[in-house]
Formats: sequence, structure tokens, C-alpha cells
Amino acid sequence: MTEAKPPGAVIVAGTFRARRGVTLPVLAAMAAMSTASRAEEGCDLYTYAVDAFDPMTIRVFEIWADMASFKRHREANHTKIWRSKWNDLGLGDANLTSFEVDNKAAL
Repeated sequence: MTEAKPPGAVIVAGTFRARRGVTLPVLAAMAAMSTASRAEEGCDLYTYAVDAFDPMTIRVFEIWADMASFKRHREANHTKIWRSKWNDLGLGDANLTSFEVDNKAAL
């Protein structure tokens, strides 16, 4: 009989664009979203970074303990509020991918 594996972590990586630049309102909204997301159960890492070679591109990197945590995050009120502000902030062109992983090793 095969032993059941524990659920794997979920990694989210990608980008979105700040069409009018990374302004103070954009930074404030990203900070609010990051703080709320980091407080969620199952959030191991949640970060944004402005691309050093293209300051209109914001890089996203998230690690969630499992798919259930990630799904709760996607339905969280702060996530819905964040997404509803994108148009007014000039954000868009999201290109995000989630990866389920069941093995991790330090390099």
C-alpha cells in the first residue's frame, strides 16, 4: 500500500505592471496587502519587489504552507480589496503562476 504524502507547499511567482510608476499610493497599497497576507495562517512568505531593470515591473513571490491556505488567501477580504484598487492605481498586466511543491532542499 502506498503511503499518502502530506500536502505540498504552494509557491506563487510572477509580475504585474505599474503603468504610471511605483507611486506612494501604490507602495502604500502593496504594504497593506503584504501586511495582511503575512498575518494569514499558512503564509510562509509574501513579498513584492520593484524590478531593478524595469521600474514599472513589480515582482511577486509568495510561499503558502498548502493549497488550502493559498485558496483561503485568494478569497480573503483584503485580497479582494487589493484587486479592486488595481485600476485606480494604474496596476495591471498580472502574470502570476502557482506551483505546488512537495520537496524542498537548501542550496
